[in-house]
Amino acid sequence: MNDRQLWPSIMLVTAAAGWGLFWIPLRELEGAGLSAGWAGFSQFVTPALVLLPLALIFMVRGKATGMGRWKTAFFTGGAFALYVDSLLLTEVARALILFYVTPAWSTMLEVWLMKRKVTAARIIAITLGFAGLYVILGGDGSLPIPRNAGDWMALASGMFWAYGSTWVRMAGEASLFENVFSFFAFGAITSLALALLPIEAMGKPPSMDQIIDLAPWLLLIAIGFLIPAMCMQLYGTKLVDPGRVGILFQTEAIFGITSAAILTAEPFGWTEGIGSVLVVSAAMTEVLINRPADKTA
Repeated sequence: MNDRQLWPSIMLVTAAAGWGLFWIPLRELEGAGLSAGWAGFSQFVTPALVLLPLALIFMVRGKATGMGRWKTAFFTGGAFALYVDSLLLTEVARALILFYVTPAWSTMLEVWLMKRKVTAARIIAITLGFAGLYVILGGDGSLPIPRNAGDWMALASGMFWAYGSTWVRMAGEASLFENVFSFFAFGAITSLALALLPIEAMGKPPSMDQIIDLAPWLLLIAIGFLIPAMCMQLYGTKLVDPGRVGILFQTEAIFGITSAAILTAEPFGWTEGIGSVLVVSAAMTEVLINRPADKTA
């Protein structure tokens, strides 16, 4: 690794590890009385509001804010909105594993939208991803279908992220602020829509007293983690080789699954272990597929 990629790589690992542990503050917010749907919404609307004054300054000066990039922002922000809610509505390990089937969806979309060749490596990535999906959903001998709203959201989040990431790669360049602000703004819109769904588990809107009590913590999470993490992730992705980015971001799955197994009483046995290995292997195969030399495939 050359010196130019060292610090961006450290940023990527730090951001990925943070995302892997993000379920912890989410569960704390839920424990403080913020229902699942509205805990998710708070993680987007707070950073969006923090960044809004800067976005207004950009608008006055005739600069782009990223809101015109609605297609990519809707799917990437929406993916994370679904993922955040899934962490509160199903077991953490299941949410992570179901989300990490993303490489299988990404590979299929690359073949379809980007006209990539169907290679043996791509077939392996898809096979491993769906094998992991089958194990985690049907490992107990039942039909391999999601069992609750959280499972469905985790699975959908991976699909959304794969589609949004594909469009990011196909779209033109945008500034760091455009990508970060549009991510949180469209994530807020999507998470609000999810919170308003007639699903009992999503809960009721918080009272004004709850908002006032939790506001300092929400601001701390937004300013201390969410905004810096997204900036580090997007900045690092531009400077680090695509293959290395994929490898470094496995930190998220490792930290998330390991911490959930240690810190929660949620079940984690052979089914979750095998499912984890399969989907991480699919992601590693995706890394090999997307090495720079393959871009002309």
